[in-house]
Amino acid sequence: MCIRPRASRSGFTLVELLVVIAIIGVLVALLLPAVQSAREAARRTQCTNNLKQIALAMQNYHDTYNSFPISIGWGNSAGGAYSGYSEKVFLMPYIERSAEYDIFANNNKTVADANPGPNGGAYHATWWGGNPQSFSGRIPVFNCPSNPNQLHKGAGNFTYAINNGTSHYEPHTGSNATLATEGRHNGMAAFMYAWNDPGNDTALTMAALTDGTSNTAAYSEFVIQNPVYSDGATQKKREIKAQVWTWASGNSTALTRANCLSQTGLSGRPDMRGAAFSWSFVGNGGTYSHTMLPNEKSCHSYQGDWLGSNLLAATSEHTGGVVVGMADGSVRFTSDSVSQAVWWGMGTRNGGEAVTQ
Repeated sequence: MCIRPRASRSGFTLVELLVVIAIIGVLVALLLPAVQSAREAARRTQCTNNLKQIALAMQNYHDTYNSFPISIGWGNSAGGAYSGYSEKVFLMPYIERSAEYDIFANNNKTVADANPGPNGGAYHATWWGGNPQSFSGRIPVFNCPSNPNQLHKGAGNFTYAINNGTSHYEPHTGSNATLATEGRHNGMAAFMYAWNDPGNDTALTMAALTDGTSNTAAYSEFVIQNPVYSDGATQKKREIKAQVWTWASGNSTALTRANCLSQTGLSGRPDMRGAAFSWSFVGNGGTYSHTMLPNEKSCHSYQGDWLGSNLLAATSEHTGGVVVGMADGSVRFTSDSVSQAVWWGMGTRNGGEAVTQ
């Protein structure tokens, strides 16, 4: 009797193949969020490190000059508004960017007199500016890696802003608070004309931070403006924080915030916030306001806009909050759910508010 050998199997059946594919799909679905979360954690860590470097650069600048760096809100006649250099220019030697700073200084006489000279001025890709060599680069320490947007192909873009305080002094609620007007801002930014003027803020020293350096925000982050949302982006939170709404006003910090939240028209400057780190014009985003809570709507300003007054919120692509660099060099993650009182207290250097989170 002849017994035939059984034929060996040479592959998967269709059912087995479909089962394997389904299992792989489930594994990918389970692992992908974890991978994305790990990547965002790494980006947030880098963002934290960037803000720490900037805060420490502020400290080192103060050690050298016995004051924190200023922002020049309006230039002299040689360059007009566009020679208004931001405090980031003054910090460049303290963040290992002396080469770019030297190009700027050589083209522009000295930083101290804010004279742009014939070849220079604060850079902006579509506005007047004449320092492309030193200012048109996108400097990593001025940019959070989580930020997805860019303007003008990224030239000179940045995502960190100095704290300009709140729209009004304490008490922040009520209807008759004192306006933090030009020359009387209560944050860390000091805006000055290129000449002597009563509207100038005073250059800040450590002694001016009566609330304490560990209680006063120095810098935070923002999402670079995305000009492609043509409908005003009034519904989606992610789009809301990538826009700047029009001017707002009020008789206290709380009322000004509420008025900004009610605005429906955009500022009319769709390609500015985050465009160029060297220019201190408010619309360009070099400063932010603690009037608006983290990741809320931003409005252009509550008063003038050449000497720092603004209603631009701290915003981020991190889940649930923003990273804040404090004046003592420490860095903290502040939740979107932070109380108004705490956030407003963090924003002022001399209000005496409690800032325990």
